[in-house]
Amino acid sequence: MHNQADSRIGETTLTETPKQAPKKTSKLQTAAIVVIAFTITIAAFYYLGVFDEFTPTSPTPLTPARNLEGTWKTAFPVKFYIKTDFETFGELQDVGSENRTMTWIITAADDENVVDVEVQFTVSNRQLVSGSGYTPDVSPMFLKGIISGTRLTLKTGDNRTIGEFNFTTDILTGTWRDQWSMVYEQEVYTTTNSLILTRQ
Repeated sequence: MHNQADSRIGETTLTETPKQAPKKTSKLQTAAIVVIAFTITIAAFYYLGVFDEFTPTSPTPLTPARNLEGTWKTAFPVKFYIKTDFETFGELQDVGSENRTMTWIITAADDENVVDVEVQFTVSNRQLVSGSGYTPDVSPMFLKGIISGTRLTLKTGDNRTIGEFNFTTDILTGTWRDQWSMVYEQEVYTTTNSLILTRQ
């Protein structure tokens, strides 16, 4: 009897499956869960407009200090430098220069801080390296001027800034930097504050 009971107990002990300890979540899995939860929360806040009040707004332009309407001209030819990426695709490099004599005709727009600027120019003394890839821009150009206080910013139709100028009653002084794509990337620019126009 005892032998049979002992053997049954032994069999029972041998056939029992040991209990497995629950698997612990790894640190990597925990970090992934936290990141996903955080991302979902931020996305939800974004779509609910929680961050709208923190979005920076463009500064309001100051009232124009003076009326710029009229005709403005350079007193002498101004040197404009020329860059292209003809030789170094994707990287602009100087390929020459030209002199420009400019006339600007500035007229009022509906907004007191905005003017229309027709830029006319003639070119002289153009000097380019061989194979420069330069495709000249044309005259006249029709630009928009944004006025804030005594500062005039020139912009193209696609909202590229190409000039920053300070002005008094009769003098505009600033820097020109225009970049565009033709067959190659092109840039025409002046040195700082070398473009000076006087009211006619």
